[in-house]
Amino acid sequence: MTRVYSLALFLTYMLMLIVQQMCFVVGCHEVEREALINFKRNVIEREPLFNFNLSVTEPTNRLSSWKGEDCCQWQGVTCHNVTRFVLKLDLHTDISPCLAHSFNTEESFMYGSIQGEVMKCEIVSASKLIFPHFDSSLLELRQLRYLDLSGNSFGYSSIPEFIGSMKHLRYLNLSDAEFSGVVPSQLGNLTSLQVLDLHCSQCFGFGSSLKIPDLHWVSSLANLQYLDISHNVLTGKALQALRDLPLLHLRLSGVGIGNPHLSYIFSNSTFLSILEHLDLSRNLLEGPIPHVLANMSSLRVLDLSLNYLNGSVPLWLRNIRGLEFLSLRGGDSYDSIHKSRWNSFSHIEGGTIIGIVGNLCNLKVLDLSHNYVLGGDVLSSYENFSKCITYDLEIFDLSFNNVTSTLPYWLGEFKKLKVLDLDSNRLDGPIPSFIGNLPLLQELHLRDCGLNGSIPSSIGKLSSLKILDLGDNSLHGSFPLSLGALSSLTSLDLSSNFLDGVVSDSHIGNLSSLELLDLSFNLLNLNLTFNKLPMFQLKELHMRSCRIKGQFPQWIKMQSELFVLDLSNNEISGELVGWFPNMNLRYLNLSNNHIIGPIPDFPSSSILLSLDLSNNSFSGTLLHATSTKNELVKKASLCNLRYLDTLLLKGNELTGAIPDCWKDSTYLSFVDLASNKLSGTIPLSFGLLPWLVNLQLNNNSLEGEIPSTFKARRSGLVILDLGENKLTGKIPSWGKESLPSLSILRLRANQFEGVIPTQLCSISYLKIIDLANNNLTGSIPRCFGHFINMKSHGETGYFVGAPPSTRDNAMVVLKGDELQYTTTLKFVVNLDLSSNNLVGSIPDELTNLTGLIGMNLSYNHLTGSIPKKIGAMSSLESLDLSNNNLSGTIPSSLSALTSLIGLNLSYNKLHGEIPTGNQLQTLNDPSIYGNNAGLCGDPLPNKCESKQRKPHEEQEQEQAAEEENNREDDLDMMVFYIVVVLGFATGFWGVVGSLVIKKTWRHALFRRVDCVMDYLNVQLVGRIKGLKK
Repeated sequence: MTRVYSLALFLTYMLMLIVQQMCFVVGCHEVEREALINFKRNVIEREPLFNFNLSVTEPTNRLSSWKGEDCCQWQGVTCHNVTRFVLKLDLHTDISPCLAHSFNTEESFMYGSIQGEVMKCEIVSASKLIFPHFDSSLLELRQLRYLDLSGNSFGYSSIPEFIGSMKHLRYLNLSDAEFSGVVPSQLGNLTSLQVLDLHCSQCFGFGSSLKIPDLHWVSSLANLQYLDISHNVLTGKALQALRDLPLLHLRLSGVGIGNPHLSYIFSNSTFLSILEHLDLSRNLLEGPIPHVLANMSSLRVLDLSLNYLNGSVPLWLRNIRGLEFLSLRGGDSYDSIHKSRWNSFSHIEGGTIIGIVGNLCNLKVLDLSHNYVLGGDVLSSYENFSKCITYDLEIFDLSFNNVTSTLPYWLGEFKKLKVLDLDSNRLDGPIPSFIGNLPLLQELHLRDCGLNGSIPSSIGKLSSLKILDLGDNSLHGSFPLSLGALSSLTSLDLSSNFLDGVVSDSHIGNLSSLELLDLSFNLLNLNLTFNKLPMFQLKELHMRSCRIKGQFPQWIKMQSELFVLDLSNNEISGELVGWFPNMNLRYLNLSNNHIIGPIPDFPSSSILLSLDLSNNSFSGTLLHATSTKNELVKKASLCNLRYLDTLLLKGNELTGAIPDCWKDSTYLSFVDLASNKLSGTIPLSFGLLPWLVNLQLNNNSLEGEIPSTFKARRSGLVILDLGENKLTGKIPSWGKESLPSLSILRLRANQFEGVIPTQLCSISYLKIIDLANNNLTGSIPRCFGHFINMKSHGETGYFVGAPPSTRDNAMVVLKGDELQYTTTLKFVVNLDLSSNNLVGSIPDELTNLTGLIGMNLSYNHLTGSIPKKIGAMSSLESLDLSNNNLSGTIPSSLSALTSLIGLNLSYNKLHGEIPTGNQLQTLNDPSIYGNNAGLCGDPLPNKCESKQRKPHEEQEQEQAAEEENNREDDLDMMVFYIVVVLGFATGFWGVVGSLVIKKTWRHALFRRVDCVMDYLNVQLVGRIKGLKK
């Protein structure tokens, strides 16, 4: 019997081998191959979006391998080893670094086992696949267990319901795939599903996310262990369906969860004690950290960043002993409802960070950054260490807080530390030498910490160090030679310190991995010659204000991989001919040097984004002559820069016309050609640039009218400066339809004529209007008093919340001085209509502009009086109404302008006493009131006479006014007496007359009086008798 059993077992084994060999020969199943071919027919493979920080990425053409008979060999397709059914279809496109998943291997999904290890994802740069529609041919893959189409484009169509028919799916990832609409409830039919990822990392703050009004279908997914629906729209009660799932990994970032919603999720939840990864970041949680999280004993990852939590960091966090990742990151919130910062914890229970960290031996990442108010000496104390055998902490981020302390020596205990970020705190003292005892440290960020002293040489022992940022401190001393031994260093930033001494080739020449070098704003003497090719190839080089003199450094020519080069604010001279043809620069800033010659040529293949050559001595035209076979052709190489965003050439000696060749420069946003010697007309193509924000052509010799293209289409212009030219014609009737975002309009010192167009009043963002020194006529539009941005105090309009940029600058004439405003431009509000031919009165509506800092209406032909409510313009610092025909007295409300430091009312026809009080007392220059024959009082030498000796005209006016008041008083008294008499007569004869006329009323009255008299007589007699008794 045993022999029979053994023979049967042997035959069965041989049969399986034969079947397996037959399957290998056959390849994949024909029906599934045809299904994949049909699926491919509905896919378009698009090249990846251009990455300006890296080299151009070649598309992988993943679907080009989809040919031949065996579909199991196609890229992205995986079959079962025996049955040859398709088990896995992976066509995902990575759009960002791969997130860590809580699973061991991809094979575990195909064959049913899940383990709780972190899966390492390999980043593959691929082209995005475009699906005009989701083809149902995939339903033929009846054994499919793994489907990943993430990172592709489905054109914001809905997720098809038929996916719910793929019964064997265990892994489904449709994240970042440009789906929209309602998630179909048919997904609840996928009862074998273990992983469901529908997150949309690019949808946060936009309206293209998925909508999940009801999650009841999720309760059918009894095997679901991983759920990510981040940055989609769902309702709070929908979260109740999550309670009974065996979840290990739950990501609900950016779904609008508030404190009440937590009870829907965690109340009586089956996964409370087994959950390992919880992401509630970017939600609406408020107040202290919810205590319900303290019961999650298995948590390894807890992310509460970018909520509205405050109070203290609780001590119970140290009881979650398995915690590996903890983020309480805060930051600046742009939420229109809360209008407050994200997480802002004020202190830590127990006083110090080490009270929490000391117990968490497995903690790898601790992020408490951007809380701003988390301050005090939270880095002190060594006593609370639990004496873990080893600490696993790898990333410690406490940046952007208010910590006041020295660097604690207990940091040296974390031997596995890889990233230490303490940027933007108030640390004191020098950098301690024990920093050199962290052997695995890869990133050290101590920027803007108030550190002083010298850079310790022990940093040279950090052999794994890749990023060293010590910028914006008060470090002094020399550049340590030991830094030259950091062969792994990729980024070195020592900018904005007080370092001195010589930096030579020996200091940095051996940093073979160096990609970023920033030595800007120091006192260093750079002696970098590099007679031989440097060992490094930089991607970014910043040496701003480094006192570099002479010719352009030759060794930079060897840095062929540079994409950022900033050598501004130095003393570089000579020409730049032939310097940049072989460089792939994205950002070039050589401003504020002494460079001469023509603008350098850039190849048409260049991907330059920003070019700043301002404030040099470049000459010649913007056109360059190039020879062809048949003729000499002039062209502007700058117009070939298709990706150019910023072009700054102001303050040079450029001549000739501006070429009209910018129509293909569709990304151009900032153009500054001011203060050159350019002539000709304004190019029509400037008005066609869809992203143009800032155009400054002032201080040139441009002629003609403003092109009609600036009005023909809606533009995003914010700053338009065409001042100091020879432009003619009328000011275009721009309004909110053509320039809705315009904030600064500067057309001064041209030859414009005609009236000021009232359409400008519809542009609500306008905050600086300078139309001075033209030939404008007519009156000042009354609607100028309606500019919303001129009624605001502090930051106004377009600039609110905008990041500071040196590109946001403008010349403003304020307080009599022409100054260039940059970082403070957002606070400037100015109206200058001086030196024109304007007539009429000053509109009272202008006094509504309470945010106005400067107002200049001088050198016109204005008449009438100064508005009485001018004192309401509370922000005014400069007021010039001189050289007009204004009459009347100076309003007393002028003394209410407490910020006024510049005033000129001279050369008018004003009279009367000059107001006194407040800020006016400090304006003691008589010339500001000069040539007004009727004015008197300080600071003028002619004092005002008493009322008895006032000028005859004023006495007559006062006498007439007094007589008028007396007449009004007499009339009032007469009316009063007439009313009293009429009232008495009406009341008296109304009673007496009726008694005389009506006999019955008269008898009734007399009877009533008799009754009353009898009653009173009886009462009186009774009282008298009572007293006698």
